[in-house]
Amino acid sequence: MEFAVIDNNKSPMVPDRGRGHGFVQRLTGWAPGKDYEFVRYDNVNGRRRDLMQSRGLILSGSGFDFALPDGGFDEELNRRMGPLFELIREYPGPVLGICFGHQLMAIAEEYQPGRTEFGRLRLRNMQYPRSRNTVLPIRMDMPLRFFGPRSLWVQFHHKQEVELTDAFLEYFDITARSNQCAVQVMQHRTREWFGVQFHPEIGVPTEAGEPARHKAAEQDGTTLLQEFVRYCLR
Repeated sequence: MEFAVIDNNKSPMVPDRGRGHGFVQRLTGWAPGKDYEFVRYDNVNGRRRDLMQSRGLILSGSGFDFALPDGGFDEELNRRMGPLFELIREYPGPVLGICFGHQLMAIAEEYQPGRTEFGRLRLRNMQYPRSRNTVLPIRMDMPLRFFGPRSLWVQFHHKQEVELTDAFLEYFDITARSNQCAVQVMQHRTREWFGVQFHPEIGVPTEAGEPARHKAAEQDGTTLLQEFVRYCLR
């Protein structure tokens, strides 16, 4: 297994539909089950040796939320994700977090077992109305280590976001932002951690009337994921 997609979804992804199918389509040229696998978040300890020997990790999105409706912290989710936090922190290679994976990575730097509240690194419920499966353009103003600055069509499907704080900027650079979200793309200053709030795998339909945008987001998402995997395999 050259690299792994960590499946953080409540129900397991499958290769022939939804987000799972989106990953398989975007990762053209690499065979699932051979070059990469879907590994469930609750089985990372069981696959830890294989994962630590792989050359890259992709953290999928999820319906889980760390920020509770009242702004508090879901300590039970922190416990469930503990093995994945520990894997991220100890893993020696590149890691790309997508949506929930991006949010999870943003607070991984200060992970503590048994935590009952957010520390200095925080997530929050979005301050803007949520729009399901919307495709919009963003501009990357700073290059990632594996991907140069450019405009991208991207799919948004989230209701929580990384909170931009002074503590966050101690660890991460923001490489893209928008009016709706202060941290669309980020990279860690010293670790090989990268995060995108959008869905480059774009594995679900978008709103009616967006076929051209959807196709553009599929193409740009494919490019981003392919470049990340190539970076891992160098």
